[in-house]
Amino acid sequence: MTQTATVTALPDAPGGLVELTVVRQTACGHSCDGCGRCAGRAADLVIRASSDIPVCLGDRVEVCSGGRVVGIAALVYGLPVVLFLLGYLLPVSLTEPGRYLCGGIGFALGLVVAVLCDRAVQRRAGISYRIARRL
Repeated sequence: MTQTATVTALPDAPGGLVELTVVRQTACGHSCDGCGRCAGRAADLVIRASSDIPVCLGDRVEVCSGGRVVGIAALVYGLPVVLFLLGYLLPVSLTEPGRYLCGGIGFALGLVVAVLCDRAVQRRAGISYRIARRL
């Protein structure tokens, strides 16, 4: 996954991480400045990225994140839905309200697992970013 960012701070030591500001995009793929349909413009995201190329303050760069982002998104969005469906479809001997309850419990369990995995990822240095090229 690649995003466009602006360099906002340079590292003090060689080989350090560059601080970048990424303008959050909406699901429709553009910023909310001219649209007016979104509830509001989301705050910019500040990240740190490694850089193999020389950059200066104010440079616009393309940032790549590791392949783990897709896996984490699948876990966060997919696991609760899968557990809901399993909780609803597997207990065929239960009445309809009982199946709804099992599905709801499965969904809640999926959310708990997603939150615990998110916390574990944040403790282990989170998601790594790398500057791919200057724009």
